[in-house]
Amino acid sequence: SVQIDTTDRPLDPSRGFRLSAGVTPYLEALGSTVGMTVARAQASAYFAFDEEARYILAGRIGLGSIVGADLADIPANRRFFAGGGGSVRGFTYRSLGPQAFGQPIGGRSLLEASLEARIKITDTIGIVPFVDAGTAFESSLPDFSERVRVAAGLGLRYYTAIGPIRLDVATPIDGRQRGDKPVVLYISIGQAF
Repeated sequence: SVQIDTTDRPLDPSRGFRLSAGVTPYLEALGSTVGMTVARAQASAYFAFDEEARYILAGRIGLGSIVGADLADIPANRRFFAGGGGSVRGFTYRSLGPQAFGQPIGGRSLLEASLEARIKITDTIGIVPFVDAGTAFESSLPDFSERVRVAAGLGLRYYTAIGPIRLDVATPIDGRQRGDKPVVLYISIGQAF
């Protein structure tokens, strides 16, 4: 694996970029019951429009792929899932992607993307309009056989000395799935990415 981080602050970056990528082989010769290779990469970038970093544009893209095994042979805890607070806000956690009998089963590839406008109203209060998109796919590379789901929302940030406290409200904008609520609330510490 490799990680590169040129951002100015770990919990609330305003400038720079982050890149993480990793490949994990599961070899039958070394005892794995399924011979496969799992690869995952994520990149995010941050651009402040002013010197005080009151207006920041932040973007993230994530990709994943599993090669060497059929979907049915891959253990469920190794498959890719999308949806939820760290993925596509507004959709139920791990609900996006291939399904069997109306239940998510995970996929062999993953595509996720997010875009946020982080706007400070005061020194301690900010708002963050955002758009998230993504899903998991049955194929080992994203082939868009599954519908890429999109959600949008608005966040509130309370900036503290240790990082922002985050409150996000999100809703699916291209139709809900079974089990999705019309509006979902997320509370956390630190930015979404």
